Amino acid sequence: MPQSKTSVACIFILIYLSSCTGSYPKQNTQLDDDQQIEEFRTINDTLVNLTELEPCDILVKPNINLFAGTAMVNGGKGFGHVVLVIDGGKDTNTMRLLEKVRIFESHARDVPQSYELRSAPGFLDGEDFRFANTTFGMQNAGYRYRLRFNLTPSQRDSIINFVLNQDTDVSSWRSLKQLKSNLGSDFSVEDKKVWYCSLLIWQAFYEVVGIDLDANGGIMVFPNDLIASPYFDNDMKSKQKRVRF
Repeated sequence: MPQSKTSVACIFILIYLSSCTGSYPKQNTQLDDDQQIEEFRTINDTLVNLTELEPCDILVKPNINLFAGTAMVNGGKGFGHVVLVIDGGKDTNTMRLLEKVRIFESHARDVPQSYELRSAPGFLDGEDFRFANTTFGMQNAGYRYRLRFNLTPSQRDSIINFVLNQDTDVSSWRSLKQLKSNLGSDFSVEDKKVWYCSLLIWQAFYEVVGIDLDANGGIMVFPNDLIASPYFDNDMKSKQKRVRF
């Protein structure tokens, strides 16, 4: 294993930036000279006081918009992060709510291998890598996203079981999506042993529900790509599939 996951991530991103141009959700705007320009779509959904979380809700801190291949999301910085809620809860105070719920994540901190994928509170202050989780603290208030997809109880159970079954695996940015069209007859996605935060959640929904949550279908799925997924676009029927808190 590399000694520094941050170094590995930086090297991988630099290689990725130099090798591809990226694909973004965009729209065309008509100019006076009839030329077309591309406008990046930015996400800035409803800001709420988050008071409840359900199993299989996705919590996302957006990544910086400079990465090639990432969707554009307001408030992004750093590499971003994605976690899956496995035990929900309710509270009138958002921070107390986050302390109550449990999440599962693949994270890139330089920690012993057995903790690279882990279950943890949605928020717990401190520096003990076994328990602490500060990603969704007040330093990111207003640009923390909760994503919710309408799932059956059976689908919820299957998604949670999928991520929990990866508990002994490891984290690395050097990992790729496993698409059904690319899987040979002797390969199962359960054989996959390397993840990063957004890929783990993407793969769970892809395997169980059969949907591609990546907004732009790139070779990597960034945290921003999940936020910008049209599957979480709010409408008159479901007004809070994607919210900021």
